[in-house]
Amino acid sequence: MRSTRTLLYLFLCLTLTGEAFSQTRTRRGRRTATPAPSPSTPAPTATPEPVPVPRAPRQPVRLASVNGQSISTSDIDPRVAEAVETLDDRLADARRQILSMEINTLLLETEARKRNITNQQLYDTEIGRRIGEPTEAEVTKFIAENRDQLDGDPAAVRQQVVAFIKSEREGKLSEELVKRLRTTTPVVMGADLNAPNLVPSAIVATVGGRQITAGTVLERLKPILYEIRQTTYEVAKEAVDRTITDLLLIAEANRRNVPPEEIVRSDVTNKVRPPTEAEVAKFYAENRSRITGDLDAVRNQLATYIQGQEEDRLERIMAEKLRQGADIKVFLTEPEPPRQLISTDDDPAKGEASAPVTIVEFTDFQCPSCAAMQPILEEALQTYGSKVRLVVRDFPLLGHADAFKAAEAANAAHAQGKFFEYTAILFNRQNALDVPSLKKYATEVGLDRARFDAALDKGTYRSEIRNDMKDAEIYGVESTPTIFINGIMLRTLSAEALRGAIDRALAGTPARSGP
Repeated sequence: MRSTRTLLYLFLCLTLTGEAFSQTRTRRGRRTATPAPSPSTPAPTATPEPVPVPRAPRQPVRLASVNGQSISTSDIDPRVAEAVETLDDRLADARRQILSMEINTLLLETEARKRNITNQQLYDTEIGRRIGEPTEAEVTKFIAENRDQLDGDPAAVRQQVVAFIKSEREGKLSEELVKRLRTTTPVVMGADLNAPNLVPSAIVATVGGRQITAGTVLERLKPILYEIRQTTYEVAKEAVDRTITDLLLIAEANRRNVPPEEIVRSDVTNKVRPPTEAEVAKFYAENRSRITGDLDAVRNQLATYIQGQEEDRLERIMAEKLRQGADIKVFLTEPEPPRQLISTDDDPAKGEASAPVTIVEFTDFQCPSCAAMQPILEEALQTYGSKVRLVVRDFPLLGHADAFKAAEAANAAHAQGKFFEYTAILFNRQNALDVPSLKKYATEVGLDRARFDAALDKGTYRSEIRNDMKDAEIYGVESTPTIFINGIMLRTLSAEALRGAIDRALAGTPARSGP
């Protein structure tokens, strides 16, 4: 169960990052950016959307040059161009919406105090219990009206539509509640959150006498703004790379006095072959854990995917050949991952508290990737010695049935000073994390069983885990393992990337998103 604050922030995060572009395959293996299909369970905002203000036409933004020929936003996919040209506006909108969310959170907290109930109880009373399940007729009507945008297994589509309808109802009820609360609790706006050189101590709003500072809101904004910038950078970079390749392809075709399609045919199309049965079977075996269905059911899909991958590989080789000797300048700059204030409190830790580098891992004890990451973290601790400290926080995923209870057990072991000894067993036996097994492992590491069993049976550490989950969502954690090095999220999970991030932290140099 999420706290009210987390629910509101999660709504906004999903709304803002829903602007990300999906990729659809087109002729010659190229991809064009298109808006993500709807419905995708978008989250509503807690206040009405502002009325759009007409803006003056924007000037094209210069993105790159090839052999002296300039490439601007007027030369790329119009939807990507719009994303680049409106980036500052979208960042400003995000700041305003996060402030609105912070205001709404204080309104809810104030009302909850008046009623002498918790924030969650208020939210459940006014919103959660009033959402209800959509009727079969409503679901059927929605599917019929949006059939061209819905694809996949009928049961999965129905589940998605139900979630979408419920989220819309939740958003409407949230808006109505906030409107009512604003009539009873005064809200006074302060400094403009989008003003240049805004100091963290500046008061941006006062709600019922409680002040909201710019620093509080901007800290919450860090992962959201980064995600908007990073998504925009990635789609723009892809569009620019594609345009560079096209210009060089045309130039090469003119040099040879042949159509561009002939070069593509000789370098790519004619070299692509359907994968053999053995290749499909090998791919299936190597990726079995990520594939739904048996080999016969997905054989054709896998063959198409493998063939597409080969086409992409050949296209990259062709592009690299065309770029040899060309004068290419790209003016896009990848955003730096933000440094966040990651709380560590009394969480399990290894290493000196005074270590110059702190690694914070959000983990799930039923997650295979988390288990695979443990030897890499242990190696880093041994390599860097007293220079590195590891702190572990919980983020059990909803899709892992035993993960939450395993996290409770790990916290119970931590209370007896044997967290890492106990979790080593959890990671090694992820196929047996039921309660009887969790208790058996406690005996194996020498824990006081009466104390351990009581904590596990009573749910003593549930609130601790939920607090970790709440913080994780605010920090932008979406999957496990998620690792922060001195507050900067590690974007690539590998030994090389981890060492690189630690070395940069020790040297005090700017972070990069990869190795």
